[in-house]
Amino acid sequence: MARWINYNVNERKALIANVANVKNIEESAAEKDWWITAILFAIFQTSIKDYALFKGGTSLSQCWNIINRFSEDVDIVLDRSFFLNVKGLSCAKCENNTQIRNLRKQSQDFIFGEFKSELLNTLDKIGLEGVRILSENEIPDENGKPKTAPHDKDPSILFVIYPSLYQSNNSYTAPDVKIEISCTSMVEPFEEKLISTLVQQINAPEYGQNIDNDFTQEIRAISPARTFLEKAFLLCEEFQKDNPRTLRMSRHLYDLEKLSQTKYMNIALSDIKHYMAIVRHRERFYHPSYVDYTKLHPNKITFIPPSNIIDAFRRDYKDMCNSFIYEKNPLDFEELINKISEIQNAFRKIDVEAGFINV
Repeated sequence: MARWINYNVNERKALIANVANVKNIEESAAEKDWWITAILFAIFQTSIKDYALFKGGTSLSQCWNIINRFSEDVDIVLDRSFFLNVKGLSCAKCENNTQIRNLRKQSQDFIFGEFKSELLNTLDKIGLEGVRILSENEIPDENGKPKTAPHDKDPSILFVIYPSLYQSNNSYTAPDVKIEISCTSMVEPFEEKLISTLVQQINAPEYGQNIDNDFTQEIRAISPARTFLEKAFLLCEEFQKDNPRTLRMSRHLYDLEKLSQTKYMNIALSDIKHYMAIVRHRERFYHPSYVDYTKLHPNKITFIPPSNIIDAFRRDYKDMCNSFIYEKNPLDFEELINKISEIQNAFRKIDVEAGFINV
């Protein structure tokens, strides 16, 4: 068993350089991938290990190798049964809106307090020294004052700041890993998937399977079929805002296009019960006032950026291609939008059950 962090500086830089050359990414991005994998390993050694699931864009690259972009965040589903079975909190039953709000508050208190300390201790125990963890409430705003997240906000966010060998002006590869932990996400469907560092994957053929395998592990990860639907739903919901976000949002279009090339799009669009379950879950647990959930109906859903923000998406996608897509010939923006239009048309062809619209 071996790990990259225990080699001397020159050896570490050489291993990282190999990854950067093969993947066509910055060395700081290759290093950040190592830290993301190490932090995932630590999370799945803590008290939440039997209740945690990996989800989101980073899981698409780490677990399935579906996308060719750098992912900076770690999205974790914390099954709310943890709070019911381990913490004995009746609010985790989520039988009404009051219980849901109380669960969010209890989850934030746990993550910002007990879990934050436990994760730091776990990182130290596995030999990752010089690391700091800050909660969202400890990150300063533009005036240098700590931000205050709403007490019932979900997901709760932690930042792991790690010592880096590199200087980077790219915000995507800053030496910190953002961890988002949600207590209200669905936990199914999932698969057991093996994850390992890019240092291990790229260097093992030359240096042997033990070059950096200490943090290789199997973890539960949300199925890409659900991720595909949730990305489409997220965009549809976002575009219902008066002022939709555009910064770093084009990544969802990129991910949808990549997922459409896999079996998971067909799996997602052929299972109307799963489709309906996700919509109903989002309405039950999130229901922001600006969202009309009937617009997630396959005959109505739209996730093509509207005309008033299409140029902002075009600029964001250009920045993403320059910063953290590491495939050689990514689609240009017009090609991407054409593909998204084809995907949206595939939604239109779903054989919808009568009454689906009454979500």
